[in-house]
Amino acid sequence: MTHHFLGASYIKTKIMKKIITYEIHGQVERNSYFRVGKALIRIEFKGGSINSAECIPARFITDNPLLQNAIESSESYRSGQIKKGKVDVIEDEPDKVIPRVDSVDNSAFPDVKNMQQARALLMAEPYMCQLSELQTKAAVKVKAAEKGVTFPNWL
Repeated sequence: MTHHFLGASYIKTKIMKKIITYEIHGQVERNSYFRVGKALIRIEFKGGSINSAECIPARFITDNPLLQNAIESSESYRSGQIKKGKVDVIEDEPDKVIPRVDSVDNSAFPDVKNMQQARALLMAEPYMCQLSELQTKAAVKVKAAEKGVTFPNWL
């Protein structure tokens, strides 16, 4: 959706965020290590309980897509030790407006100054890129070039 105001145009974006609960059944707590790029991070699953009436799994809740990808790419997840529980989808930044500069090709976005803003723009209309296509700076650059978009104050 594009809006015009005093000669400049703006793109209105809505970012949808997934909040995922991961569960480890039969355990009260567990620390697990996952790869994120070259780093190894520790994630603490906790809050479980086991008694004669019920078994509540240890849980970890995150809205971070990098952590979600790390967990879902792990052997523990693929083998079924870690399971996906509840998934909520929420609007992260409702109606965030990113200014757009009028130019000959109308594709420069000088107010985009970091990767998160670039991703948000490329995931919104009219570009509709998937987050999975925008995992690295290089991937964002490639997708921006494919869509004919430039970020003069970031890239």
